Amino acid sequence: MSALRFLFLALLAASALVAAEPPIVLRVGFFPNLTHAPALAARQLEREGKDFHQANLPVGVKLEWRSFNAGPSAMEALVAGAIDLTYVGASPVINAHVRTKGRSIRVLSPVASGGNALVVRQGSALRAPEDFRGRRVATPQLGNTQDVDARVWLRSGGLNITIAGGDAQVLPAQNAELIALFKRGDVDAAWTVEPWVTRLVDDFGGEVLVENRDTIITVLASSQKALDTKGDAVKAFVRSHYQLRDRLSAAPALLERLSREALGAESRSAAPKAELIAPALRRIRWDQPEDPALRLRRLTDAFAKAQADSRACGLLAGEAPVAPLLQALVDDLPVVRK
Repeated sequence: MSALRFLFLALLAASALVAAEPPIVLRVGFFPNLTHAPALAARQLEREGKDFHQANLPVGVKLEWRSFNAGPSAMEALVAGAIDLTYVGASPVINAHVRTKGRSIRVLSPVASGGNALVVRQGSALRAPEDFRGRRVATPQLGNTQDVDARVWLRSGGLNITIAGGDAQVLPAQNAELIALFKRGDVDAAWTVEPWVTRLVDDFGGEVLVENRDTIITVLASSQKALDTKGDAVKAFVRSHYQLRDRLSAAPALLERLSREALGAESRSAAPKAELIAPALRRIRWDQPEDPALRLRRLTDAFAKAQADSRACGLLAGEAPVAPLLQALVDDLPVVRK
């Protein structure tokens, strides 16, 4: 066999091996809530044949989406290795961080604040935490951000709140069930996120009693294992998220349309009313580029508070330093200083 023919066959064999390599699958979790609108928008663009993220990922990386009802179930999947990163709230992140002794969970980026509220019926006499003695409050899932918010708020009025009861009962239920409980009068209030807050107000006679506009409602979190094995793909996805965020921030009508159509597709039902989406999105503030030191300080304070709140509510035993949780923050776009 000539040297040239041998080289040709070797190159052909190498090409076949490269072609046979399976793609790297990047599995991303999200919830069908407006506080995860960047994920909803990306999903809808995929359905329309205009995949935003794929072109921004390394060659050979395939994106897969996994839907969850709330944070604790998403974090269970992240810790178990069933997903690589997820959009999620602060309380489930810090709970998983402590449970894994600070070794497994990493926050990559803040995403949004606000968009969560306590809703009671219009004209209700329930105004302060002490008024809820003997009452029932629905939340999306035990230990999720709204569940912790509800328990902290009720405790601030001197009520004894236990996991299963106490002076008032906090009743975890999936968002669709939460709406039904409120509609039937089986609960006195609900602490949830958009679009469910606006639905309770517009369609079921609710009014917002407490709204946490500054609470970090969504971050992007990853496992350390995913960073170790798929780090380039994970970081590329986060930077692509920033690009999509900027595009959607500049085109609110596009964000409204994509979010609305995605919510219908995710629930396999009719899309929500168009007039519901705009006011619901206005309750949410999307994180923008900021000085890295300010961002780190803000997130450190937020996660320290989330840890203290979960411990006070009996939802978390033990503690872990916040610094390792934030050591993998992915750089945002440059901050323009005047």
